[in-house]
Amino acid sequence: MISSIGREKTKGRSSFFGRVKINSGYLTLLLIFTVLIPLDFSSSQTLKPIPVAEGTRFFYKPQKKDEIKTIAVAGTFNNWKPDTYLMTYDTVGKYWFADVPLKTGIEFFYKFVLNGNKWITDPNAHNVTEDEWRNSIIIPQKYGAPFVQKIFPPQNKRVIRKPVISVFLKSEKGEIDEKSILLKLNNSSLPFKYDKKKGEVSAEIKGEIEDGEHRIFISFADKEGNSNEGFTSFFFLDRYIHQIETPAFYDSAIVYEIYIRQFSDSDGDGIGDFNGITSRLGYLQDTLGVNVLWLMPWNESTTDHGYNVVDYFSIEKDYGTYDDYIAFIQACKQRNIRVLMDFVINHTDSTHSYFLDAYRNPQSKFSSWYQFTNSENTDWNHFGVERKMPKLNFDNKEVQDYFIHIAKFWMDPNSDGDFSDGVDGFRCDAAKEVPHSYWNRFRKEVKKVNKEILLLGEVWDNPYFLIPFFKEEFDMLFDYPVYYGIEEYLLKNDVASIKKRLSEPSELYPVGAQTIKFLSNHDNDRPVSKFNDIDLKKIGLGLIFTLPGTPMIYYGDELGFEGVLPPENVRQKFDWQRVRENLDHSNSIFNFYRDLILLRNKYSPLWKRHEKGGVSLNFIEFRENELFAYLRTDGKKHYLIISNNSGREIVSPSILLNSLPAKIRKIKSAAKIFDLAGLVENPEIKVFAKQNKFFTLNDVLIEKRSFVIYELL
Repeated sequence: MISSIGREKTKGRSSFFGRVKINSGYLTLLLIFTVLIPLDFSSSQTLKPIPVAEGTRFFYKPQKKDEIKTIAVAGTFNNWKPDTYLMTYDTVGKYWFADVPLKTGIEFFYKFVLNGNKWITDPNAHNVTEDEWRNSIIIPQKYGAPFVQKIFPPQNKRVIRKPVISVFLKSEKGEIDEKSILLKLNNSSLPFKYDKKKGEVSAEIKGEIEDGEHRIFISFADKEGNSNEGFTSFFFLDRYIHQIETPAFYDSAIVYEIYIRQFSDSDGDGIGDFNGITSRLGYLQDTLGVNVLWLMPWNESTTDHGYNVVDYFSIEKDYGTYDDYIAFIQACKQRNIRVLMDFVINHTDSTHSYFLDAYRNPQSKFSSWYQFTNSENTDWNHFGVERKMPKLNFDNKEVQDYFIHIAKFWMDPNSDGDFSDGVDGFRCDAAKEVPHSYWNRFRKEVKKVNKEILLLGEVWDNPYFLIPFFKEEFDMLFDYPVYYGIEEYLLKNDVASIKKRLSEPSELYPVGAQTIKFLSNHDNDRPVSKFNDIDLKKIGLGLIFTLPGTPMIYYGDELGFEGVLPPENVRQKFDWQRVRENLDHSNSIFNFYRDLILLRNKYSPLWKRHEKGGVSLNFIEFRENELFAYLRTDGKKHYLIISNNSGREIVSPSILLNSLPAKIRKIKSAAKIFDLAGLVENPEIKVFAKQNKFFTLNDVLIEKRSFVIYELL
């Protein structure tokens, strides 16, 4: 939902590339393979974060190459501000350290900031995210109590075989009392061995366990009587990739995200509403060409954005009445436009009636609905830094039942079995914050009601972390790995990175898995501002509209809206005058969007699924390695997409193929919009004879910072 992790805080993961030749009639392809490299915590530095009276102490021992003037700790606990927690240099130990007042039991991401601008992963971190950001992870523990130094499997990690559980314990007050150790797997006691010298608890899991989420719990004490009442960690066992059944409608769909408050005002109060959207359905479907609307939260909330819900059965009064909402839904149904509800269930608003009942009232029946952290119910776990977003306890079956009931209500409000007044899917906010076991149950319950309902998860993480969410949980996920791959490609011309990211879904995800491709949303910078170049944005659009997956447009992007985070800068009021201006100019960015949608709708290989047993995407190699190219095919028709993100024009490029048809036709480029209806009038391109495995595309000009689409005849 909300992210403060900037691009400058990222670092790529290791990978290797291998070339494999595959003869597919007339293609020889360059394929990319990726290996998940296990995290290695055996760093030469040994100063891991520890609990202290002031909170958590972080350490950094300078490397020879470091020239440090200042070093600070920044993370999700302080909105990534780079100068709040400055470190002090210990001249005796020759290391830097800082004490940060962190709340215990909550997972935080962090990095070190050298000299105010260089962001690095803590070499001593207990755990590190397996994504572009490589953020360090800390779950602070109580000072004075014995604590967990390290655990395997690491928190929330996917493992592909039954693991040997390993937990390293430490106490600053005395030795760990072996007799006090209690280890459980999924609420059942687990026999273990204890290595006193290492402080390691290890346990083999006897017998079979199912694939899916598993819970490790350990409690222990030291011989001085200091106790740790319990440390909980989860891992996901994933030995098999199963096929899943997902709604085929969304393969060829175009999604449009709307912030209702800012989109269209029907009554002149300055606030967008449901009647306003209803009046604009002609624009959305007939003029632009989208057929799925994802609406940001419409339940009653105390914030403008709505991501902290006060009443899950309500309509935000600023957006109109329930009747206005029903009229909107029915108008969409008449047009065969699908509507996705933003389902925000990881947390509620702190004014939700259930939370108010439990606040300062431990006897409330709703005490167990929330994650209170003290006996007085005056402190609680919350989403990010927002105390007004108290987290719910999904280990409580009543909480699970409640939100399943809410989902079924919005699918069929009057429970008559007719879905003409219900939503078509749920965009599940902050899905990684909610247990896998709940999403698994949620899928079973809602699919029993309507198997065509779309379950779309927001899981902002790397592809390996995404895999479990496709295991009988979600139909579709936001493709953040490809989002960042496209960003690296457009900003650095990193062809290898984008190929790697595009190769992963068909290798890792189950058959049937769907993804959304996007350049921006309400939590990310607008693409015009991010890339600062309209040609780069056009290349990015060319990619998301011709790659496997469902393209998504964030409202206003089709008009060239600008804006960089914080969020209020990318959630502007929609400009309807600007629509009219764009329509009048054939080369406007709006018409570029519209033509891409027409193109995707006309040529089905551009939206065909790419998965095991159904390959529709092949990478193509050029002698000019600055070019990024791929073939989209359904086995009968073939479309070649070439992107040139280099700083130079490339004339008569040479392509590596076994054979090539005698001619090809250009059907679209970023430089010129071709008449799609008059395809036969486009110029045919003759091909020179094969030389050294390469074919030369005679007199073909690939302009710098452009993309082009050819049909192979």
